[in-house]
Order: sequence, then structure tokens, then C-alpha cells
Amino acid sequence: MERLQVKVETIKPGPVDEIISILKKLLNLCLCCVTCGCYRGNGGDRIRNGELYEVELLDSERQAVQNLLQYLDKEMGKDATINGERLRALCILTYSDNLELQRSAALCYAEVSAKMKAPLTDAMAEPLITLLKCKDVKIQRAATLAVSNFLVYGHERNADTLVQAGVMKPLVELLNSSDVEVQCNTCGCITTIATSDAHKQLIVNEDGIQPLLVLLNSPDSRVQRNAAGAVLNLTHTQSNRNELVQKGVIPLLVDLLKSRDSDVQYYCTAALSNLAVNEKHRTMMVAIGHHDILKNMIRLLSTDTERIKCQACLALRNLASDSDNQLLIVKHGAIPAFLSVLQRTNGATLVAAVACVRNLSIHKGNELSVIQSNLLKELYRIIQEMKSNPDAQMHAVGTLRNLAVGEHVTLLLETGVIESLVGVLLDPETRSPVLAEVTAALAVLADEDVVKRQLVTLHNGRVFTRLVATASLSNNSEVQYNSAGILGQISINEIPSRLKELNTPGIIVYVDRFLKSPEPNFIHIALWTLVQLLKDDYFVEAFRDVHIDQVVKQLASSPHPSAILDLCDAVINDLASDSPDDEEDSNGSGADNDSQDDSQDGTEEITKDLNKLDCDVLYELDREIFGDFTTHFMMVESYWCHSDVWKGQKVKLPLYVLAQAYI
Repeated sequence: MERLQVKVETIKPGPVDEIISILKKLLNLCLCCVTCGCYRGNGGDRIRNGELYEVELLDSERQAVQNLLQYLDKEMGKDATINGERLRALCILTYSDNLELQRSAALCYAEVSAKMKAPLTDAMAEPLITLLKCKDVKIQRAATLAVSNFLVYGHERNADTLVQAGVMKPLVELLNSSDVEVQCNTCGCITTIATSDAHKQLIVNEDGIQPLLVLLNSPDSRVQRNAAGAVLNLTHTQSNRNELVQKGVIPLLVDLLKSRDSDVQYYCTAALSNLAVNEKHRTMMVAIGHHDILKNMIRLLSTDTERIKCQACLALRNLASDSDNQLLIVKHGAIPAFLSVLQRTNGATLVAAVACVRNLSIHKGNELSVIQSNLLKELYRIIQEMKSNPDAQMHAVGTLRNLAVGEHVTLLLETGVIESLVGVLLDPETRSPVLAEVTAALAVLADEDVVKRQLVTLHNGRVFTRLVATASLSNNSEVQYNSAGILGQISINEIPSRLKELNTPGIIVYVDRFLKSPEPNFIHIALWTLVQLLKDDYFVEAFRDVHIDQVVKQLASSPHPSAILDLCDAVINDLASDSPDDEEDSNGSGADNDSQDDSQDGTEEITKDLNKLDCDVLYELDREIFGDFTTHFMMVESYWCHSDVWKGQKVKLPLYVLAQAYI
């Protein structure tokens, strides 16, 4: 699941000059105590090794204040670090009974944390966590700010150090503070800590969810933003999503979709999108109000804030995973809203929008709404023009595929769907995943007779030739399988002689490859296609010449589903009737046994068949497939390769084999 950038709000205390002023006053107080002895502290006399050490402690405090004063006043701009001497001074102030000294320590931490890039150590973190536990609000403000700064601006290891030092428990307790600054800073800390999966569960274990949900309703926008950001980060794991839903997060987030704050809208929209990956959570969302979440998400499709629009698209896509929601989303006016998004956006927002439209097109009740709107026009534009956004192309084609299996395929064909898909199929720059979607859609549409005829005649036969090339040479198995399925549908009708002659080698290649595939589906489609092709005497002769029957017989003798074995029998019977080779073999003498053995695997005959093709025919084939690439391919008259198709033998193949680099 995508991690989203969450901005952390903090409320900063006074500038460093104020800290210096406080420390100077404290230093004067310490000097007074040392000189006249009138200040005895808050704890009375203290004994160490049987001796009073009150004056010694005051000396330590005085020295600590002097060290920090010198550092803040003269050195911090050059060296924003906490060295041993400064750490000792911070510890003395932190563990002092003097409240002002503790406040000074917290303020120093806050100031240094905004600039220090070196990683925190355990020794540095411990006094800071002690300050978080103080009951004084001023100390809490400065200490929470320091923690937030270390997390947001400091070294990447700071979060682990603070968590290991025990920062989580005091932070969760401070979520219940009545002070807005403490609330804001603390929420910011938890938001940042929650970016790590390892730390999310700690927040839940410390009962941090409930106070975060309370702060979602804070009247202070900064607190509300940080609380929403923390909730969003927690929704990235399933266990936390369940916990959040049980605590009642859904109605709070749905209500905040109407917030005027764009950050709050963004965080809540994204959080709801994450929650909507769960079917049970989707049901709970839609049950709130009168489909309030659907109405609000559709409304947010019109926002000028791109990131909110993108998250609204993603949320609706997830909600549209359910059949009932698919109808409701369209009923509440999503089609015009998505049309506007498709026309005006690009990048991730476009992908999310088209993905949602794809989900909506699954429902039979939405088919007419999609087909009769202007959405198809935009989908065709995306398919043909958005080469730089293949994900959007894939979802656009997937939408067409959904519509192709519906009840209104005739209307769909009238919109120019075949021309749009064929244009992408013929484009040599089309990426393999997009080709997989295109060929899958064409395979569904090829069930229509009018489409079969179009695929043979369009672009002077180049579409048919391209399908043969992708079936035989594509590195993508899905593209291969889909292309073979289309060719099988086309082969039900008669194929023009010119296309047969140009494409026979490629057809032999993919049929042979599919027959030797370990996948039953590939074997089945090859056998089924063979049954269709062998109705034509031309293909009977072509496949006899390469002894494809030997491959089929081997399949028939192996354990396969009955559907495959029945097709094997049909192919063997079609190839066996009145074969001239069979007559010659039956009349031959024993001296011809070696020749017969060589031909059983088809290697020699395949070589003869392919090498006897006239080079002019190969060049014509080359031009049909590649167009502008002809000059490149004509530089090579043949291509020698090793292939399972030819059982490891070197065979001279036609030029179109070189197409593999372009498919």
C-alpha cells in the first residue's frame, strides 16, 4: 500500500534569546545562593557519604547553566550537537528539583533538536523522556516539540532510539493533555513514529488509538491535522485497520470529509481508501447516513486539490469492488464526475480514475451508462495517446474488455472499439502488459463474426500477421495465449490465400510451441486451432510437411484431460487421411528406415519447408509486419537460432523471427 506524505504541525516556544534570558536569571540565583546561603532549595539538607553536599549541587547547577549559556549564545550556530559536556549539563538541569532548571533543559532540547543532524544516543534520549513525564505544561510543550523535531528533522535512526528508550508511553499519556500545544506536538510525534510498521503496533499496545480519535474532533485545526495524519499512517496495516474500525473511526472520518481544511480532507480520504480494502469495512462505510461516503467522495472528484482528487478516485475504486456499490456510485452521479477527471488530469489521478471506471463497468446495470456517455471517447484517447502512462492504458482497455462480455456489444462495436484496439496492437512501442490487455479484449470481441472479418481485412492484413507474430514470438505468455485465441477464432472462417502463405511459418512456430507447453490451456488452444485450420487442405499439407502429427501422437499417449485427448484424436485423424507421404512410406523398403527415423521428430522436414521459402516472400512478410523497420531487417537474409520448436537443431528461419526484440 502506498505510503503518503503527512505534514507534521508543531507549535514552537519562544526564541533562543528567551532561553538565554531565563538561564541568566537562574545563574544569578545560583550565585546568590552560593554567596549568602539564603537559598536552601526545595529538598532540605542532603547527605552523601555522611556530608552535606547542598553547595556542591548548586555549584553543579551553576556550572551546567554557564555551559549551556555559552553554547546557546556563541557556539550553537556552528555546532548543533550534544557532546559529553553539554549532555552532562542537560542531565543536571533535567534531574534538578528546580522547576525553572527543568524548563531550561526542555527549552534547550527543543532548540538543539531543530538543528542537530547527528543521531540521538540512548544517553541523550533518556533525559528528554524524563522531561516528557513532568507535570508542568511548559516543560511538556518544549519536550514534545523537541521529540517532534528529532523525529522530523533529525537522523533517520532517531525514531528507533526514542522508541527503545520508552518514548511511546509518555507520548500516549500526553494525548490526553488539555493543552493545545501539547496535543499538537504529541500528535505530530505519533504521526511520525507511525510511519514505521515496526512502531505502529506499539501505539496500539499503549492504547493510543482512542485519544487520537478524540483529537480528530479538536476545534484546533493543527491538532486535527496531526491526529488525522496519525490515523492515516495507522491504516497502512490490516491489524490496525481492524482496531481503528472497532474503536469507531469510520463515522469520524466520513464526517471530516466535509472539513474546510484541505490537509484534513486529504488524510481522511486516504485513510478511508485504505480501510475500504476490506469488504466488511466497505459495508460499514456505505451504511452510514444515506450513502454519505459515496456522495462526499464523488463531490471531492471536483476539487481543485489534485492529491485529494486522486485519493477520492482510489477510495471509490476500492468501494466499487462490491456489486451493490458499483450501481450506487453510478446512481449518485459518478459518470459525469469521472468524465471531467479523465479530461483534465494525468499521472496517478488518471490511473486511479480509469481503474474505478473499470470496476464500475463490471456491473451489467452500468453498461449502457458507460457506453452512451462520452467516457468511451476519453478511454479511446487514453488508449491511443497515453503511451507514457501504460497503467492508465491497461485500465482503459480493461474497461472495454468488461463491456465486451456484456449485453450491449453491438453498441460497443459501433463506437469504433476495434479500430482503437488494433491501433495499439500494431504500434511497436506498445508495452507488453498493455498488449496483454489489448489481446484479451480482442479475444472476447473476436467471438463476433463481424470482428473476425475485420481482424483479417484491417490494415491490409497486417493485424492478422501481427497476431501470428505475437503468438509465436512474444516473451509474455499472456500475450501469446490471447493472440492464439484470437487466431483460433479467426480460423473458423476462411483465411485469404495471401495471408496463409505469408504466415504459415509463424503459425507452425506457435502451434508447435503451444503443443509442447507444460500448461494444459496452451495445449488445448493449439489443438483447437489445429482442428479449425485442418479444415483447409492448404494447412493439412503444411502441417503434414512438418510432421506435427508426431507431436500430437506423443500428447495422445500421455496423461491429459479428456478434452485434450479428444482433440488429439481429431487432429491425428485429419492429418492421416490419404497422405502422399504415408503411401510412399508404406511402399518403401527397409533401406529407408534411417530416413523415416529422422523425420519422426519433424526437424529435417521443418528445415526444408522453411528454407525453401522464396526470399521475396520473406521480404514481403517483413514489410507487412514491420513497415518502417524493413531496412533494418533486410540487412539480414536469415536468422539462425536454437529453439525447442526445432528440437535443438540449427534451422534457417524467416526474417520475422527477429521481431522478438520488438514484441
